[in-house]
Amino acid sequence: MLEWNGEGGKTYFYQSEYPYDVDHDYADSGSASYKVGDNVKTHEAWGVGVYSFFEYNEVNMESSIKAPSNEGVKFHNSLSVFLNGYGSIRHIVNEEGGGV
Repeated sequence: MLEWNGEGGKTYFYQSEYPYDVDHDYADSGSASYKVGDNVKTHEAWGVGVYSFFEYNEVNMESSIKAPSNEGVKFHNSLSVFLNGYGSIRHIVNEEGGGV
């Protein structure tokens, strides 16, 4: 998974899948597929997609993308997709956006 800690970062396409074979405790780790560091003031991303296929265990991730909530950090056309399996992704960015 990705963690971006630099200022002024730009991502134009990002696609990832959570690991298939994790147990339900994986959601408690607080991880996200795409994370912008808490101290970052400017970052912008387009086309960030995060997919889940928790094959063996029910894993319910809170958010697929986590980032500071300030006007310099922006996401465009981000999505989460449930491919198959068990569990869910409850939100897309910072506990906002519909779940899958």
